[in-house]
Amino acid sequence: MKKVLSDEEIEGLIRDRKPLPQGWESRLQARPKSDCRYTQRNWEVKGESGNSFNIIIRQNTINLLDFSIILMFRDKDGDEYRVCRYNGKHPSEHTNRLEKIKGLPNEGFRNVFHIHKATQRYQEEGFDITGYAEPTKEYSSFDSALRVFLQRNGFVEDLPLFENRGTRK
Repeated sequence: MKKVLSDEEIEGLIRDRKPLPQGWESRLQARPKSDCRYTQRNWEVKGESGNSFNIIIRQNTINLLDFSIILMFRDKDGDEYRVCRYNGKHPSEHTNRLEKIKGLPNEGFRNVFHIHKATQRYQEEGFDITGYAEPTKEYSSFDSALRVFLQRNGFVEDLPLFENRGTRK
């Protein structure tokens, strides 16, 4: 049985620096799935703390605004946890189940860009770890969502130690 990740542990996973090697963009080029409705790619990344993560990208081939960019964490026991999911506009409605049960704002929305976030409270109530989501206007396409995802989740480009700053004469 998976353990419940605390909000502090989740935040630590997000903050964990995740170096991206030169040419990382080519590793995130999605490939067609066998059913051809989606392109998908998985890529394993190590955090500086030694944590193991996977970036999973998926995009509908017909509706390019229907996509997911997911950060997965794999613990030492091999259990996997979704930390966050940056989604495009998909036609189905999303319901934040705890908010709906408790009559709180932001109980649901449809066909908008949105970000799913892992929460301790959703796990403790027996719901999916990323069952809570919020609409966002921070991105408007797969490419802009990927940029926001990388910026917000501790990814840093692994730049060469010495950059070519011109030639000597």
